[in-house]
Amino acid sequence: MNILWKCIAEKLQYLKLLLKKQKMVIIILLVVPILSSIALGYEMGNNRIDHIPIVIMDNDKSESSRAVANYVAENDIFNVTAYAKSNKEVEDMIYSGKVMAGMIIPEGLNADMREGNAPQIVLFYDGTNMGVASAAKSAMSEILLTIKSGYMKEIYQGKLNVSSYQALKQVQPMGVTYRTLYNPTKNYRNFLLPGMLVSIIQVGLAIVGVEKSNDSEYGFGTVVKCIGKWGTIGAISIIICLGIQYVFYDMPYKGNIWAGLLLTELYSISVISYGFAIGLLIKNKTLATQLASILVLPTSILGGYSFPVMAMPITFQILSKVMAFTYYGDGIRNLILKKISFSHIVPDVRAMIIFIGIAMIICFLKSSNKTKTV
Repeated sequence: MNILWKCIAEKLQYLKLLLKKQKMVIIILLVVPILSSIALGYEMGNNRIDHIPIVIMDNDKSESSRAVANYVAENDIFNVTAYAKSNKEVEDMIYSGKVMAGMIIPEGLNADMREGNAPQIVLFYDGTNMGVASAAKSAMSEILLTIKSGYMKEIYQGKLNVSSYQALKQVQPMGVTYRTLYNPTKNYRNFLLPGMLVSIIQVGLAIVGVEKSNDSEYGFGTVVKCIGKWGTIGAISIIICLGIQYVFYDMPYKGNIWAGLLLTELYSISVISYGFAIGLLIKNKTLATQLASILVLPTSILGGYSFPVMAMPITFQILSKVMAFTYYGDGIRNLILKKISFSHIVPDVRAMIIFIGIAMIICFLKSSNKTKTV
């Protein structure tokens, strides 16, 4: 029995020393990403941008203008925080940051509508935040289109003495049905958050790759084991973070689960091997860490996750093709939002294997013949 307890004590002591040695790596790969996943998931809990503060200036003070203002106030996308006393006050409130949008209802709105003079309502959006501006513009367009259709239907009913259904067909002679596929609720979190979390984790992966390359001189066999080991730990970190969103924040996952697991594993290994190669090429550990971090940071933007590659200059479109995040970001988002099979991610898997192969060639050329276990 004493021998058993002694063996357990030795194992616990070894585990304690191992955890102490790897403490910073564990913080980088597990603690920070998990805390970020919880915080960002809670922060984006509304799933879309709403309650946008807006100010309204009603110059007409008529039944029609009050109806327009009420439509805006009743829409959950907007939060009418003030009614301005002058047109200038609308712009001043946006400038000071008190509101993000403004509406000026012109004088004579009611009379001009009755006479068919098409009065112009002026709308303002704070362009310093395009996400908010886009959401506000889309919601306002729907509100004003509804008001316009309702008003025109009443006009046709009165002038032509026709039924409500017939009047509606006159107002809308061509029907248009809008369908947003795969993300019908326009859930902002499902669209943006997976890439944000991975962009945080990938910096840690690159740093860990550099860190492990500088621990000692490795033979190539040990290099492969080290990259595989920490690449798997990195993949586990990504899976945990996405799992938190799935379990606690209702993020869907509709694609093939094995495709997601393989893509995540290959992506993590590709970033770890990239950091490892940088560490072997540059002996100065501090410089290598800084370079790896700087090079990996902008990939979430240049990789087309938050801004489409097709809208970039041709130079950046070409550059995006040599970034692992380009293939992982779109791949994992498609798996989350679309019911796609394994075959859909084959091009992404192929790209990851190429990136890993290039990094491994560099590691093979630079690693020493001395094998040492990490």
